[in-house]
Amino acid sequence: NVCFEKGKGSLLWDVDGKEYIDLGSGIGVTAFGVDDDEWTDAVTKQSHALNHISNLYYSLPQIELAKQLCAKTGMKKVFFSNSGAESNECAIKAARKYSHDKYGEGRHIIVTLVNSFHGRTITT
Repeated sequence: NVCFEKGKGSLLWDVDGKEYIDLGSGIGVTAFGVDDDEWTDAVTKQSHALNHISNLYYSLPQIELAKQLCAKTGMKKVFFSNSGAESNECAIKAARKYSHDKYGEGRHIIVTLVNSFHGRTITT
């Protein structure tokens, strides 16, 4: 067992000072490495204005990000979620709806990888 004490970028150090390369760059929604100055500055600045708002409402950073994502992908809409599990649930439902609408009944199987992680819900 290892107990990490600190990190910088893609490097981590345990409590004994041993250095590791964090090949996962964090986990889940924190896949930006550790102690990234640009990320830390942006989060600090935003936390002084508004650190969290329910997804029932909009925020200016959310609107700006949605515009950027649509511009880069050519898509018209963006769906923000709280986790990868929610994102996967949405993708599965969208794929099943599309298949049903285009091809009719009977095309509902979703292919996944064995022994992989897709989220902590029954579907994922």
